[in-house]
Amino acid sequence: MIHATFQEAVWNTSGEMRAVKIDIHTHTKKCKSGDALTREISPEGFCDAILSTDVRVVAITNHNVFDLSQFEAIRARIGTEAQVWPGVELDVYDNQSKGHLLVITSPKFANQFSIAVNTLTTGQTPDVFKVTIPDVLATFDALEPLYVAHYKQKRPSVSDDMLAVLEAGARNKWSILKEVSNAISAGIHISHGRPSIYGSDVHDWGKYVAGSHALPDLRLPIDSFEHFSLLLKKDPTTINTVMHRKTSEELTLVPFEDGKTLTIRVFNDINIIFGPKGTGKSRILEAIAKHYTKSGIDAKVYESASGRLDEIFDVKGKGLSTNLNNHGINYCQDEIQVVRTAVEVDVTSLTKFKAFFESTVSNKNAKLILLKDIDTQEEGGAERNLSNYHHTGSKIEDFSAFVVEDPLVRKELKDDEFAELQRILGLLLDRLNGKEWSGFVAWKELSLLNSAIKTFRSEVERKTGSPAKPITTGFRDYAMNRIKIAVSIRDIEKSLRSAIANEEEIVGNLGSGKGELKFVTQFLFQDGRVTDGEMSSVTSVKKSVQKKFVNSLLEVSKHAFDDDLFHYLSEFNAIEGVDEVKTAYELLLFKRYFTLDGMPYTPSSGEASMVMLQKELGVDRDVYILDEPEKSLGNEYINDMIVPLIKERAKSGRRVFISTHDANIAVRTLPYCSIYRTHGPEGYSTFVGNPFTNNLVNVAKPEERDWKMVSMRTLEGGEDAFGERGRIYGYA
Repeated sequence: MIHATFQEAVWNTSGEMRAVKIDIHTHTKKCKSGDALTREISPEGFCDAILSTDVRVVAITNHNVFDLSQFEAIRARIGTEAQVWPGVELDVYDNQSKGHLLVITSPKFANQFSIAVNTLTTGQTPDVFKVTIPDVLATFDALEPLYVAHYKQKRPSVSDDMLAVLEAGARNKWSILKEVSNAISAGIHISHGRPSIYGSDVHDWGKYVAGSHALPDLRLPIDSFEHFSLLLKKDPTTINTVMHRKTSEELTLVPFEDGKTLTIRVFNDINIIFGPKGTGKSRILEAIAKHYTKSGIDAKVYESASGRLDEIFDVKGKGLSTNLNNHGINYCQDEIQVVRTAVEVDVTSLTKFKAFFESTVSNKNAKLILLKDIDTQEEGGAERNLSNYHHTGSKIEDFSAFVVEDPLVRKELKDDEFAELQRILGLLLDRLNGKEWSGFVAWKELSLLNSAIKTFRSEVERKTGSPAKPITTGFRDYAMNRIKIAVSIRDIEKSLRSAIANEEEIVGNLGSGKGELKFVTQFLFQDGRVTDGEMSSVTSVKKSVQKKFVNSLLEVSKHAFDDDLFHYLSEFNAIEGVDEVKTAYELLLFKRYFTLDGMPYTPSSGEASMVMLQKELGVDRDVYILDEPEKSLGNEYINDMIVPLIKERAKSGRRVFISTHDANIAVRTLPYCSIYRTHGPEGYSTFVGNPFTNNLVNVAKPEERDWKMVSMRTLEGGEDAFGERGRIYGYA
């Protein structure tokens, strides 16, 4: 198995930091009698499972046990591909209750940590072991560990009284976190000032990879356990050092009429602009778009597009086209021309034969020209033979070109095999071309002979006044003409009966269990029976003309071998606009509509906003600029669908700029840059900061504000959304 190193996992090929995941609660052993056997895993299996996910920081926390030899085996095997931290899950108690507490420390203290765990648990089995919080502090606090307590719904939970003792005695107050069961729980607790995080608490390693996507993200990459601790402490130097490793640039903008410049540092990540209404957020976005456009980068401001959904998807089909050949359908251009230009071929009159046999040729020269008495030869067989060789030769020629161009052919054949294949195909093509040429010569011989016979007979008849012997009875030509008309109509009907599969495009997910909205393009040929008023013509040919064309053509088909055929052909050609139908394509109809679960569906304005925002974020751009994308969208949809899309774009190193009033977007995206616009007695002000340092700095003068307090006060639904920060080191 090939994996990237830990540094390569955190930094992509362009030098961009990318988000990885952390799991602070894993098990590798069945230690207690109640533990599942599926918690057991070998060092090889552990490493393979972790490296099959985005998890690149993981702590091993078995129940009341730390296996140093297993830990070292895992570290040796995983190498620099991920960080593995030593830990233990202890049963802690006081006089009132019992709970579980994770103690995790730096790998550099693995030996001391092992001794401490062994000393603390000597003489007790994992099933019966329990310890008090003071004893935990006395045993481990010198190692400056991370304490993670089961909390509330995470059972068995550590009581508030025990947590108070832990917080009072630990030297690093910031290193105490509450472990909850998921991101939603973390959100609730952090919004109430309780720093929280969560891990997998893995019970079945067979399900680990599939469930790893729900683990917390590390928005700021870390180099070590010590680095992680400094980030928990919100050490400004550490945070700024990490952020400076992220690709960034300074933008100098002139967004307002006063002409003043605004210089801000933005990142190849998420950049949020927020503040009260009317403070110029949209103007800043417009200036950002202008800046990148001048640099040759495709950048435009996206606004809620619910009213333009039909136009964006071209429901009316103004730009719609399709290639019938791609569907194996004949355009029938020649066949339609045959029907439209058809004329009757007469049978040779019996009087011509009578005149020939009754006449006596008295002209001496006419008697000498024997060519006039030779009958013409049938050319059809020679012509078909030529066509067959030409068709087969063309196919072989196309296949030869395919063999040369297709990489899989070259991959599967050895050089000598490939050369032999080319030789055989070349030999076959030479023979087919030779036969085609011979067939052409034979056909032309007959054609020229027949032409000469006809010419001589005509000239002898004209010069001598003696009627020439009729070449044929004319019935064959008469019959073949009728058959040609019938076959042409049959081929046209075959095209009109052909089915074209619906074209489906996934528009977006409507959330709330509704499913995916699709945009469907349905094609249908007018075969004389289509009456659906919602169908439209693909071309400019009117539907009435299409229907008359087909119905009249079908009447011609019924009378192809009747005496009155050309009466119906005359009516066919008399249809107004018939000359506009040159191919079967002009008889093609279409209908475009949206579907949900396979049924036609008209999205509401809010749903239209949903799917258009998904579509915008689905387009591969270097820069995304979104102006209040939350309009008409519910909080659940923003949180479940839009925020993950925004984060995915950030992970890929794209620049994302969002003006928003919504805390789900402004907070849960954990922006590297937060731009706060406000207005007061002194006029407009711009502050720049981020949630990692929890401050906002005025760009014009020495003035700072608390990022969390400003965000909670300004953003709609602000306080509840702050829980998402539990997905990063438990920031409060």
